[in-house]
This record gives sequence, C-alpha cells and structure tokens, in this order.
Amino acid sequence: MAENQAGTVDTISAADYLSADIKHHLHPVTNPQTLEHDGPTFIDGAEGIHLDIHGQKIIDGVSGLGCVNIGYGNEKLCQAAYAEMKQLSYSHCFVGVSNQKAALLSRKLAELTNHDFEKFFFASTGSDANESAVKLAYYYWRLKGQSQRKILLAREYAYHGNTVITTALTGIPHYHFQFELPLNHLVQHVGAPYAYRCGNGLSPEDFVRKLAADLEAKITEIGADKIAAFFVEPIQGAGGMIMPPIGYLQAVQEVCNRHEILVIADEVVTGFGKTGSMFAYQHYGFKPDMITMAKGITSTYFPLSSVGVSKKVADVLATANEEFVHGFTNCGHPVGAAVALANIEVIEENHLLDNVNNNIAPALARWMEKFAKNAVVGEARSVGVLAALDFCRGDSEEELTAFCERVGNEALGRGLIARPMGPVLGMTFPLITTAEQIEESMKILEAAINAAVA
Repeated sequence: MAENQAGTVDTISAADYLSADIKHHLHPVTNPQTLEHDGPTFIDGAEGIHLDIHGQKIIDGVSGLGCVNIGYGNEKLCQAAYAEMKQLSYSHCFVGVSNQKAALLSRKLAELTNHDFEKFFFASTGSDANESAVKLAYYYWRLKGQSQRKILLAREYAYHGNTVITTALTGIPHYHFQFELPLNHLVQHVGAPYAYRCGNGLSPEDFVRKLAADLEAKITEIGADKIAAFFVEPIQGAGGMIMPPIGYLQAVQEVCNRHEILVIADEVVTGFGKTGSMFAYQHYGFKPDMITMAKGITSTYFPLSSVGVSKKVADVLATANEEFVHGFTNCGHPVGAAVALANIEVIEENHLLDNVNNNIAPALARWMEKFAKNAVVGEARSVGVLAALDFCRGDSEEELTAFCERVGNEALGRGLIARPMGPVLGMTFPLITTAEQIEESMKILEAAINAAVA
C-alpha cells in the first residue's frame, strides 16, 4: 500500500489496475485477445522526453502519438490549465458565445500562419478537425452554387483520422477492411510521393512530374466540377513518414488551383514546430486553402484541434446570412485554448524551433546518412524531428514488417520507443530533445538493428 497526496492510504494494488483494464477498458487499435493474454503496458509517469514504464526510464522517440511536442510535465501548461479551470471551466461557442482564451488563440494562430489563414474553427481531435474541413468544403461549394462538388481526393499511404469520412480518406487498407471502407463513391485516392517504394527509379524531378500528371488524369476521369477538395499531409506520418520530393507540393497545388479544387493541408502531425518551421506548409513553401491542426497545438495536454480557412474561403463563408449548422460540445473550450496559448509560449520563449534546426535536425541527418549505408536499410530519411528507417531485410511485406518489429522491440528493451509501421520504423522526437539525447537514442537504435540482424 502507498500513501497518496491527500495523506490517505491507497489500497488499490497493481493487480486491481490490471484486472480493471482487461475486463472493462476497450482499447483503440489493440488486439483484444493479445491484451487478454499479455495485459496492458501501464505508463506510470513521464517527465521531459522520458516515460516511466515499470520503473525504467524510456526515451519517448515518438512523442506519444507524435503529439507531445514540448515534452511531458511542463509546469507552465499545468498552471495554465488549473488557472482557467478555476476561472471558466467550460463554455460553449454556439450562437455567438465565446470566451477570452478562444478569441486570443484564434488571433495567435492567424499570426503564426502569417495571416495565410484568417478564421479558425475549433474542435477536439485531428479526426473531427478533418471531418469539419470536409463539411466546410461542401458548404463553401454550396455557397458558390456548385453543390455537386462532393468527391474528395486523398493519397495512398495517407492517414487522416478514424471517423467514417476520415477513415475513408485514409489510404492505408489496414484501417478499411473491418468497416468495409473506403467509400469509393465519395473518396478517390491517387499515388503518394513515396520515392523509395513507388518512384520506380525516376529522378525526383521526373517523379514529381509523373505524380502531377497522374493527379491531372484522375481529375479528368472524375470531372473537376465534381471534386470538392484534395487532402494532403505535407509529410505522411502513419503511412511511413513519407517526405515529398522538392517541388511536389507546389506541383499538385498548381494542378488543383487550375481546376479550382480546394487544397486542405492536414498538419495534425506536422504542425507546431516538427519540421523546424511552425507549420510544414511554411517549410515546403506552398499555400493550401485550409489547414487542420491538433496534437502539437496543446502538446496534447488537453484535447484541442482547429481548422484554419484562408481569406478566399472565409470571404465566401461570410456571404451566408444563415447559421453555419455544424459544431461540437467542446468547440473553443476555454481550458484547451488556455493550454494551447501556454504551449505556444513555451515553443517561442524557449526558442524550440531553433533547437530543432540547430541541434535535433543536424544530429538526425548525420545518423540517417550513417544508417543509409547499413545493408538492411533501404532508405533513411529525416526532416526536423521526424525520421524513418525503411528496411529492406526480407523478400515479402510480411518479412519486412516482422524485421521492423524486431528492431522496434530490441530498441524498446534498450530504452527507446520507436514506431514500427510495416517495413518502416518511424521516430518523432519532442522539440525539447537535446543533441546529446539524439546521440543516445541513435546509438540504442544502432544496437537494436545489430541485435535484430544477429
């Protein structure tokens, strides 16, 4: 038994927690039979870039689910949440109601995006932000007298969420078969800028031209006047940390602009500093019509997401003399907005973008260059805090996946969490990670690869 903070005896045992979880907790993305057999992995605490798992300090090389940008246990965010909970624990934003923190956050986001986006709709998760972007696109086209524009374009290997529409937008079949998705009458997929596995030996320039031509052909096949929007992650996260060739995002934007198709940048993963710019669209130099963000907006200390709309879209929405009949209970939650503002202050005041550009990114790039020479690594790539090893050990998808999982398990046993995604081992380090901690992490990963090969 242990004494809790209130000074009373806590009689809940480890076995009680285990039993409660197995019997009553329906876990996301988890095999229930495996859970029944092995039990859950309890995370007992966290600080900085480390998790406490069964008394062992583990480097969180994936930032939770690519979301804890400023690391764990930051006092500024905890105090911001507490103060706002005491002042205004909840307020909705329906029928013109607002709160101070939501107002300030919307202005701050406009500033961070250099006013490329003028209006911001708030939600809770990346999935409902992307779902809201779909409805905003449909509403935009209805107001413009083109309500037949309903088809959505996305890409193979894309991940856009787990609601019905966002799962359909996702281009990873693993997420589809249990629910008989995607909705082919609504969503069409085009090729991903995955040069290593899909480039067929083309030069980067020729590969970009092919992808743009393929997009053009898909639009011609469907009919531009039936297409509402094209969803793009600047870097495709869950699909394998796919980093586009130079010029790709500009090329597909040019095609979409020419056909008046809205471009929606899904920055749920890449936003708030991960590329070394505040947003990845700034890093890559293209200008989407809408942007979705979540995860890093609060470093996920509190559930919050947003959709930013450009002036082009906002001006059309402003012409409607009617209610916008869409919203969620937690839209513009004052505590979430307060935490987001504090999170952004931490990024700015601690110069974390400089840390990414001057320390994390160069250290990762040096190690990726080294890993690329390893016989079991087909490609090693990194941008900012994001990195991936694309393995070539095996003759089938099953063998590649099994090897990648072995490397991930070996790394975990040595004190580093990395994320196996099929044949790709992905990493997303917190922005506070030091160059020394990157070195420590990569040496663990090197030992893990050697162990997996042996």
